[in-house]
Formats: sequence, C-alpha cells, structure tokens
Amino acid sequence: MRETAARLETLAARLLTWGTRVALSFVLVGVVGMLLTGVDPISAPMPAYSLAAIPGDLLALRPEGFLWAGLTLVVALPLGRVIVSGAGFLAAGDRRLALVSVLVLLVIGVSVVAALGLGG
Repeated sequence: MRETAARLETLAARLLTWGTRVALSFVLVGVVGMLLTGVDPISAPMPAYSLAAIPGDLLALRPEGFLWAGLTLVVALPLGRVIVSGAGFLAAGDRRLALVSVLVLLVIGVSVVAALGLGG
C-alpha cells in the first residue's frame, strides 16, 4: 500500500510540476505575443473567455488563445490531481479515499454550475 501511495504521489507531483511549466509557457507566449502586436497586457481590456475558441486561437497563433490556454490549465491542474489521486486510491482498493475524491469533484462541479448559473 505504501509503495502504491508513493507512486501515486510521484505521479501527481509530476502532473502539477509539468502542468505548471506548460501553463506558464502558454501565458508567457500570450503576453509576449500581445506586446509584439502592440497591445499592453496590463492596461488593455481582457479578451473574452471562450473555452471553445481556445483551440482555434492557438492554431491561428492569436496571443489571447495562448493566454487563455495557460490560465485554463492553471485552474484545471488541481482538478487533475484530484482525478489522479482518486484513480490511485481506487486502484489501491481504498474505497473511502476514492469516495472522498469523487465528492471533491462533485463539489467542484456544483460550484462551476452555480457560477455559470449566476452569470459568472
């Protein structure tokens, strides 16, 4: 059980480490791209967020696509850790902690739905 927990912790740490590096790289490319196109990233109005538009913006090399992709990834990383942990707990046969992981995911899901319902 300890070996499984150690492997799980290593996997989750790698996910967070590499995910953070990738996310920050996207944000950096977005900010540099904005500067190169003459947009001041500090004083310019924030471009509208659209999850569906991010892939097209990335393919078109639009700075806002990189910026939003990086920020979305930063927000999604803790969610990824909960999923990895829950799967690991389930694989290790720890149903109680797997259930806790599922409950955390449900709370996050309800929070997102509530925020969207409130016009967030």
